[in-house]
Amino acid sequence: MRYAIVINLDYESYFVDDCKFVWERIRQEMENSGFRMDKRLFTMDSNEEVACDTARTVIDRLNRSPKLQGIDVYAYMKDFYGYDHSNAVNLMLPSTKNIVVELR
Repeated sequence: MRYAIVINLDYESYFVDDCKFVWERIRQEMENSGFRMDKRLFTMDSNEEVACDTARTVIDRLNRSPKLQGIDVYAYMKDFYGYDHSNAVNLMLPSTKNIVVELR
């Protein structure tokens, strides 16, 4: 199962440069912990429990890291959630109702 973690930062409340700094640290740590970037999602081939626990551990570890100079990562987050990525629907593709297959 492919599980996805969504992290969106609060660019409306914080300076863009600060958000970029935090985002780069999050991205590095998530990738170092086994997640792969899939467009704007962090994905992992695992179940919900493992993926969510790993994501929480990454953020908690960052909060204690001197790399972030005392920044509270959770304060910068607007969204932090996970879902089974196999349930995602790519709206860039045509609806399956519109696909017609002719057999010859």
